[in-house]
Amino acid sequence: MIDFNNQQVLDVTPDHNRTLALVDLAVLDKLTAMLPKESFSNIRHNFREQIMNTSNLEQLVQVSEDFIAFHRSVNLIREVLNIDVNQDQETEEIRVVGNIDLDDIDTCGRDHTNY
Repeated sequence: MIDFNNQQVLDVTPDHNRTLALVDLAVLDKLTAMLPKESFSNIRHNFREQIMNTSNLEQLVQVSEDFIAFHRSVNLIREVLNIDVNQDQETEEIRVVGNIDLDDIDTCGRDHTNY
């Protein structure tokens, strides 16, 4: 366990030399339970099934909050991974960031308006 903002956090990291992330345990549990990727239809069906298994408003709210937290976390993970991938690609390859029209470059001091 690790103290974080006066709370005990479960430490399940095998290597502290790597970049670490603090993730809601319910979110992590759902991430691992849903691997490999599910289709939108399956995600919606599973959410609907969880909702139907609730018996009161508190449970319904909790199921909904867990669902939202999970998918927001997944979106953030994808965003971070996309940023990391793009940064890695930028260091490995040359990118063209604009076009240069060579006809517009005046390499000598002559008047080219009559050409």
